Amino acid sequence: MKATVTDITKRISVSLNRTDGILNYDVDNAYPQRIIDIVNASGSATACVGMKARFLIGGGMTEKTFYKSKINKEGQTVDQLLRKLAVNKSLLPYIALHVNYNALFEPVEVNYIPFQYVRLTTKDDKDHPNMAAVYRDWQKLENKKIDRKKIDFIHFYDRNPEVIQEQVDEAGGWEYYKGQVFLWTPEGHEYPLATFDSVLEDMQTDSKAKTFKFRNITTNFMASHLIITNKFEEDEDLELFHENLQQFQGADDALKFFHLEKESDNDTIELKKIEIQDVEKLYEFTESSVRENIILNFLIPPVLILRNSGNAFSDSQIEQATALFNGYTADDRLVLEEIFKEIFTGFAENINPSGDYSIIPFKAPVAESQIGADYLKYFTANEVRESLGYPPEETKAAETKPLYEALGVGGLQALKEILIDPTLTPDQKINTLEIIFQITHENAVKLVNTQTTTA
Repeated sequence: MKATVTDITKRISVSLNRTDGILNYDVDNAYPQRIIDIVNASGSATACVGMKARFLIGGGMTEKTFYKSKINKEGQTVDQLLRKLAVNKSLLPYIALHVNYNALFEPVEVNYIPFQYVRLTTKDDKDHPNMAAVYRDWQKLENKKIDRKKIDFIHFYDRNPEVIQEQVDEAGGWEYYKGQVFLWTPEGHEYPLATFDSVLEDMQTDSKAKTFKFRNITTNFMASHLIITNKFEEDEDLELFHENLQQFQGADDALKFFHLEKESDNDTIELKKIEIQDVEKLYEFTESSVRENIILNFLIPPVLILRNSGNAFSDSQIEQATALFNGYTADDRLVLEEIFKEIFTGFAENINPSGDYSIIPFKAPVAESQIGADYLKYFTANEVRESLGYPPEETKAAETKPLYEALGVGGLQALKEILIDPTLTPDQKINTLEIIFQITHENAVKLVNTQTTTA
């Protein structure tokens, strides 16, 4: 028996759009936007995309000076760009960056381009061969027609000075030059599928099941009784009947009757009880199966996505699951590191002198008891009291009682989040500890330095 593909439909169709001078990204040219809409409508998909993005961001860039450096006129920083790229990569492996150069052919500005804005031209296009077409409304959400005058056709990324100069001359000088678009896809300059494309239908089912239950709760399709009457001759009489019916039911019981009009002349009114199906049980298996399919596609360990919310997970289980998913997402982080290295090596302003473009892997949440054992033990309860302006306790226990016991769970959690926040510099952490916790400057410095050493 021979295998055939007659029953298999291509997931996306790429066709030439001569009117707009681009290649359509699927039949409606809206595949990227459709991916966003489907994910946003599915709770399970949103959670999985968010979890993957969090692991791609990890603990931020290893080189903190580079991490906080500004990269464009808007004042955006490398860490903000990393967050955008992490979400982008988790949604669709179609990453676009706009790069501007100075007269020395050095990159001076980098801006993120939302992937749904970018389309491709063909190498045979006589006006804009093999270029990126950037436009914000390919889906025609804002206007019924695409305004071709507003499409920016921009050359693809090429650091060769001769190529850049040729493009500048073609544009009529540096003041008219649009820069270049760095485009990354798994297969070069082609339209890719989302990595979760195979479960898009499951994501839609997850969304539709939620919508179905919501509509049944909020509309009269959950009516408990069917009332049958003769046909009303006047619309005003029908409206008056419905008003009286609603008043009779009261606000809490409104919409419990479903009204039908009979065509015959029999002068009767019938009231029938409707047996309501158990909608929850009807969709219980479907909802569970599609969620499992979505999570399985992302390879997220159930411990991390909290699928078994009724169970408590040990620190070792969380750490093992974190290490496992870090392994699954290592290649994606490597892609982001390679992109940063390519774009920012040779940047006009040397914002990364060390040349380290690595991303710190995500760390499992540290248990409170472990935090105390690691570095909070260096402060006793009396040191905390002194920092807060209280007199010391005259007991032996107070002199040795560690900080994690003195603060309590809530204070400890807040302090922990400040200390391990990769987006804060040591000085910002110190200032926060002084202002929020009223800790003395000396103790704040000691606490931050100890955390940095043991992290």
